[in-house]
Amino acid sequence: MKFLTAAALSLLSVADAATRVAVIEIGSGGAVRRTNSEVSETSTNGVLSFWGALHSPGRKLQHAGMTVVPDIFNRPADGIVVGISNVDLDSMPTVNNLMVDEGVNGVVGHMEVEGEVESEMLSKLDTVEKLESADALPAAAKHHCQKAGISGVQLEANSQNAAAIDSSVASMLEELRSIADGSQTIIVHLVIEEDEGSARRRHLARRLNEDNNEEGNDNNGQENNNDNRDEENQGNYNNGNGNDNNYYANLKKNYYKYGYYNNANEWVSQYKTMFQIQYFNVVLWTSLGLAVVLIATISMLINMPLMEDTLLFGQSAKMSMDE
Repeated sequence: MKFLTAAALSLLSVADAATRVAVIEIGSGGAVRRTNSEVSETSTNGVLSFWGALHSPGRKLQHAGMTVVPDIFNRPADGIVVGISNVDLDSMPTVNNLMVDEGVNGVVGHMEVEGEVESEMLSKLDTVEKLESADALPAAAKHHCQKAGISGVQLEANSQNAAAIDSSVASMLEELRSIADGSQTIIVHLVIEEDEGSARRRHLARRLNEDNNEEGNDNNGQENNNDNRDEENQGNYNNGNGNDNNYYANLKKNYYKYGYYNNANEWVSQYKTMFQIQYFNVVLWTSLGLAVVLIATISMLINMPLMEDTLLFGQSAKMSMDE
């Protein structure tokens, strides 16, 4: 019985554990775009594909259906991954705001991966510095942002240093803003690995909120819903913001409704995201344009007239006279 109880608690802990990523843009901006996807859940490979597409030389493909994508034309000057494990967000208000709010403090979007995978993510980077003191975070971030590409720093939080880490994160962002100075873009990937208690409380609060919303919607009554349905549909049509009539919302729903996971744990669907459609059209029409230019150039070269005053014409005429 004790074994079953321990196993059940272990499964609950694994289910509640999560690693969350906030993408923060500092400086001139425009290097990362927020998509229409409302599903922040992804995989470790999905996060790594985003980092590779954003910071690696050239252009690499990113997993589809993610909440953030790199801009096609703008690239960041530097990137840094700040990994903090064993985090209790209730004791770190600055970090908590960064992990919740979007569109403020430079936060572009969020991603969430099931399980405790912060160390696994940072192990894929070429350079990772483990910090013993929270006070060293601003200086370390400044040092790493002077290098090209992407690198990382790693911290472990506890009840004694949680406030210090929270303050250091705010100081780090201010330090990086002074470096960027509006002339370049620095991307900070804040990777938070919650402790079991914090993740469990957050999931419980979200479930209670969802249950309360559903109960409130049920209490409104079917009669009120029928009376307001025509007005809501008309407002959604006029504003272009209705969930049912929104093309991008339907596209996202279809993408995650019909599909399967392959052997690499990647979601495969016959539906395409807006980024995939844009990328395909850019590659297609660029290739067709280059092909047309190449064919026209070859055709002009083949049909080029032979003028009498050219060296080639003179040599051919001389050979004819010798014969």
